[in-house]
Amino acid sequence: MAKITFIILAHENADHVADLASLLTEWDPHANAVIHYDLNSPTKQFERLKERTAASSRIHLVKDRIKCGWGNFSLVDSVVRALRVVRREKIDCDRVMLISGACMPIRPLAELSQFLDEHPQTEFIEAYDSNWMIGGLRKERYQYWHFFNHQKYPKLFNGHFQLQRMFWPKRRFPRSLEPRFGSQWWCLSWKLCEKILDYIQKHPMVYFFFSTTWIPDEMFFQTMAFRFTHNDNLARRNLTFFHFNDWGKPIVLMDDHMEMIRDLPFFFARKVSSAAKKLRASLIDIAKQPVPEKPLKIDFSKRYHFPYKEMIAALPKASPLTPALFQHRSLGLWPDVLENCPQSFTVLYGPPQLTRRAADALRGIKGVTVLGRVLHPGKVDFGPGVATFRGLHSDDNLIRDFDPPTYFGRILSRVDDMAVIELAPGDSPQGEMALMLSRNAVVLPVMPEHDNDVMRQMYWTLVAGDGQKTGRASTPIESFRAMQKAVEAKVPPDYRLRTETYLKTANMSAETSANDWQAALKFRHGEAVMPVTENLARMEDALNALTIEELITDLPDHWKTSVSMLGQLHARWRLLKLNFPVALPELFTSALELQTAVREDAPKDLTEALRGLDN
Repeated sequence: MAKITFIILAHENADHVADLASLLTEWDPHANAVIHYDLNSPTKQFERLKERTAASSRIHLVKDRIKCGWGNFSLVDSVVRALRVVRREKIDCDRVMLISGACMPIRPLAELSQFLDEHPQTEFIEAYDSNWMIGGLRKERYQYWHFFNHQKYPKLFNGHFQLQRMFWPKRRFPRSLEPRFGSQWWCLSWKLCEKILDYIQKHPMVYFFFSTTWIPDEMFFQTMAFRFTHNDNLARRNLTFFHFNDWGKPIVLMDDHMEMIRDLPFFFARKVSSAAKKLRASLIDIAKQPVPEKPLKIDFSKRYHFPYKEMIAALPKASPLTPALFQHRSLGLWPDVLENCPQSFTVLYGPPQLTRRAADALRGIKGVTVLGRVLHPGKVDFGPGVATFRGLHSDDNLIRDFDPPTYFGRILSRVDDMAVIELAPGDSPQGEMALMLSRNAVVLPVMPEHDNDVMRQMYWTLVAGDGQKTGRASTPIESFRAMQKAVEAKVPPDYRLRTETYLKTANMSAETSANDWQAALKFRHGEAVMPVTENLARMEDALNALTIEELITDLPDHWKTSVSMLGQLHARWRLLKLNFPVALPELFTSALELQTAVREDAPKDLTEALRGLDN
């Protein structure tokens, strides 16, 4: 059986990394692991990792750690440092396999060892010419000097690159080497790794050359493998599965990917989510199993094609409104999703304390599905105490924020009747504008019955005070200033002006007759709108039943005293009865127009050229 040493590049939770290292070393007394733990990670986590791995003589930590970053030479140097640990500690191994802390075995580790035994001369690394890359920089990766990290300093990266193109001669690739490219992940023989270490020691300037290239982790080891290995012994693929979507984002494997993973012709997969508890438990069991009766057969004479787009195309879609999240679309903007929406929905628009009371008045009414602030900046709010909604989760905010229109569409596709959502000013500026203009929306803005400066101040204080945490104020004027600063921070003046302009325009356009309003909405939305229109008075009664004490419950303590002084005004609220989307002034719509404009003739800078490089 082949003796394998795993090099793990990690920055994840220390316990998770330690568990992975233990799994990879406990199945075979000859298996070892060398961990390079990113210096960017918290010191406490590294101390925890040392504590967890101290008892194992076959788990080694790289002591001279470095900070790692995407596209940086650090992803090469950290591996070289780990290889030096293997040599220095005289670890007995036949193979070295490079994985990340987000990798998990998807086949028995004993099967991997047997497979490598059956192919002792094969180096499992991609080593292609520049055609391996799809778009972006190719030969420019090494022909020019790259000192700046593209993700951290894009302007410096672009400017430095353009200056070199204009004024600096192109560099030649080091003699006796031919540039080769491929995935960062590989499984090489220890003999080849030793040749690479010797080459680095004899040719330090060549090693420095690679440190000034772009994305050297996709070039250095690939070039070295091509230099020291006969072409017939180079596999056209590696043994770790990974895939990037159309946005250049890696696919994250979750619990429901188990069936897909089972059939993959690989031994490892990344990235496996730390939240995929069931998947992880299943893969741990698989890794510990003996060699199966029918071991895996891999055709490594060609690059593996993962039928990702075919799988996405085969997924059932409830309606044209529900494109797959994270997939490339020409526009992917709010108007596109809403224009294809086959359903009507209701938007309760205003301070969250008021919209929640109006929404609560509709809960339990037949014919409506009452949700919460689904565009809440901190979470996906499906309503009081609701953590999941038909497969969607309240902690999906990062997924939602990647593509808000599509996520909103997926919410609507799960509603069979009239969806009712709450929307507070500032929750989602682009989404807010699009929803107000949508022909599918029944928009019910909450307005003070008497529009004056004091009520406008209360309106914005309620909007800004939701979830606000501020220090104490010793005097009323300090409290007032704190409220003003909070309002300025959450809803800047131009945004408030735009919203107030909308509300004034909506107030002038609102229907005064409830019967006429109901008839107009029924004409547009059919019978589905009736549970909302028939309960308008119920919602307004709920709004005006609010006491000042209830209204200010969620405000910071020192705001409450100031706002409670307004209790003597006996503020009353109403819902504007809008028949159609309000004809909004240019001030409100200009940003939306900018968002939806397709700028095909826009100049393409280097940043655009870099898209789609993670293949």
